[in-house]
Amino acid sequence: MAEKRIIRFEKWILKVVISYAVFIGIGWLLGRIPAEKIGLSEDMFFDLRMFFMLFGPIYLTLIVKIVLTILAVIKHKEKDTAEQNRGVLLAVTAILMLANLSNAQTMADLSSGLIESKGLKSLNRSKRYNLKGKRFLNVFLPIAFYMLILEILTLLVCIVTFAPLSNAASNAFIFTIALTALLLLLIPLILTFISGFKGDKAEHEEKRKMEKLDAVSSGNLVLETDPIRRKQYLWLPKLLVLLVCPVVLLLSFFVLFLTKNYHDYFVILLLRQPFMALAGTAFLSVIPLLLYWANCSGTSLVQRVYLSENRLCYTGYSGSMDERVEFAFVLLRLEEYSVGKRSIRIRGIFTRKTKDAYGTHQKNAFSKTLQLPRTFPEEQERILLDFLRNAAVNHASFDQRVQ
Repeated sequence: MAEKRIIRFEKWILKVVISYAVFIGIGWLLGRIPAEKIGLSEDMFFDLRMFFMLFGPIYLTLIVKIVLTILAVIKHKEKDTAEQNRGVLLAVTAILMLANLSNAQTMADLSSGLIESKGLKSLNRSKRYNLKGKRFLNVFLPIAFYMLILEILTLLVCIVTFAPLSNAASNAFIFTIALTALLLLLIPLILTFISGFKGDKAEHEEKRKMEKLDAVSSGNLVLETDPIRRKQYLWLPKLLVLLVCPVVLLLSFFVLFLTKNYHDYFVILLLRQPFMALAGTAFLSVIPLLLYWANCSGTSLVQRVYLSENRLCYTGYSGSMDERVEFAFVLLRLEEYSVGKRSIRIRGIFTRKTKDAYGTHQKNAFSKTLQLPRTFPEEQERILLDFLRNAAVNHASFDQRVQ
């Protein structure tokens, strides 16, 4: 192994020597050309030749590496650059956190929030990249890094040779270098966070699958959302957000635009008032309706009911990763229930068990009203309603005996 490394090092030294010899020779030949013929002063032309001989092999190497990286992608033989640069991402995150601890205000803004509280945990816990994201990083990381070096070298050459640079040229260099560096940092971090999120989601789904299998093997009936009924259930909030609000808002603005020059007519003024109210209502209701849509979508997706002979347990979760909160409501006594067009309302005495990143919490015997979206398959919904009907009858007979 040591001999192979020595041989590789010797070959690398030979390539460097040959490359610099070629570029020094070309630079010497360029020196035979008068500077006046190409419109440059003697000093500028001399600086360009020196930089050509000094940075020429580096430029050529970087350009060749970019071309080879693209060709490797075309031939599907790219190296696993994404996994090799995980340590760099962790180091950058650690630097940002250190800047915050040292009260560096500008860097602290970058390192606060998500990167500090969840980013490092996500990077450590993420065991794999999404396949498409990994392939993208295998191309993006080396090319962006090579481009950043080329931009910095070009800026150095221009500053020394053509100083002073114009404001437009300086701003263009600063913007290009800053943008490349920012993309080199943010895009791998974002893809890593996405990878961590997907990995955590897959693990949680596997956990829920095992819980379902354990419940079925114990003789429980597991009620889960039917995708077709869920799509029908989400039709109303989606329609309100994507169609009703925009249509009402545009219609109101159109009427107000048509009547903007008729303020002298009392009838027109009266007509404008309800349309102004409609426009304001449509505008202000977008966010509440979006929240309603998100709540309907999330609740209908994660809800699950475990039914046994005398037990009903309603489970689900909210959030993801460190912010995920799992909940389980166990019905102790049913007081009443009702079946609406969109949900089944269950009011009674429950126990609640919640689990989050900080542990498990229990709350015993409290009054609660559950709203279960009607997204269960029809057969499962019928079984659930039969259970509630029997529970209501048993509760009524128990109250009569007590009286």
